[in-house]
Amino acid sequence: MALESSITRSIVLLAKSLGYWTFKIAGGPMQTAGIPDLLCVRSGKAVFLEVKRPGRRTSPLQAARIHEIRTIGGAVAEVVTSVTQAREVLA
Repeated sequence: MALESSITRSIVLLAKSLGYWTFKIAGGPMQTAGIPDLLCVRSGKAVFLEVKRPGRRTSPLQAARIHEIRTIGGAVAEVVTSVTQAREVLA
């Protein structure tokens, strides 16, 4: 099974190939907890992607942040476990 970091790197390459400006959000003491792993922006569309290995789930805090992003509008927030799923979201 692929590591989450490997899946993330592949998704970053995909997003860039599709013309997205892509940023890996790194956690840390100054970072808001639970924010998705990637922010991809293209033509006014903001997409937050939480990358998980197949079979893994988001934490309750991650799920709450994704819900928060979805409800404020203007951005997409999804959990993906593969490049194929990311392609569907970014299309």
